[in-house]
Amino acid sequence: MLLIQFAIENPVKVAVAVMLSVMFGLIAFFATPVQLTPDVTEPEITITTRWPGASAQEIEREIIEEQEEQLKSVQGLREFKSESSDSQGTIVLEFEVGVDLADSRARVSDKLNQVPEYPEDAREPTITTVNPTSGAISWFILQPQLPTAAELKTFVGDHPELSELLAG
Repeated sequence: MLLIQFAIENPVKVAVAVMLSVMFGLIAFFATPVQLTPDVTEPEITITTRWPGASAQEIEREIIEEQEEQLKSVQGLREFKSESSDSQGTIVLEFEVGVDLADSRARVSDKLNQVPEYPEDAREPTITTVNPTSGAISWFILQPQLPTAAELKTFVGDHPELSELLAG
């Protein structure tokens, strides 16, 4: 009862208290960062080596296998994946969470310098710490769906002028 009597007798004080509470509440609401999931990034280093004109098998045999042999002993390495395509080979090294990426990059560079020799036309390996697929939310693969024989027959029946084009 004393609280209600105080509010009736001092309307200006109550109004100021309400305005200050709303103002500080809004400041706290907009200034406090909201993060539902922690920002945990898995440190990754990507090594790309180009060899113009070489097949995927040559890239695998002459470059990737040699690099993998040296890189498998890098400290803190959790997993590595390699991919060979025409004229290019890529190795993605995944490290444990919390590993210093700059230190790991230096170790990877040292290990790559221990590769005995690269083919003459091969370029120096490029080391990057950004994986182009790490920001992907989803991947879509689109493929055409071929019509069934019944659907094709119905289409030709509806459009007889296209029957010659579809037959060829």
